[in-house]
Amino acid sequence: MNIDDLMKAAPGISPEKLEFLKAFANMPAGSNSAAMMRQLANCQRQAKDQNIQFTPNEQDLMIQLLTANLSPSEKARVDQVLAMLKMTRH
Repeated sequence: MNIDDLMKAAPGISPEKLEFLKAFANMPAGSNSAAMMRQLANCQRQAKDQNIQFTPNEQDLMIQLLTANLSPSEKARVDQVLAMLKMTRH
């Protein structure tokens, strides 16, 4: 998945979100699940600092961008961590 796929999946996205997502998509991908989670946490802080909020669908798409180059085992680790985080938020 790339930024074009993201824009197609989230039509009508605000210009602020689009600029943030373009910068996000151009960031170097994490080499493992720990690096990817740190990168995601940094992006979340930056978005919060810029008062940008993403829908759950947009968040899922961002995670797909980040995990695209991870090995299947690393992606499975990320999925497990994210599933646990979702459970703690409900």
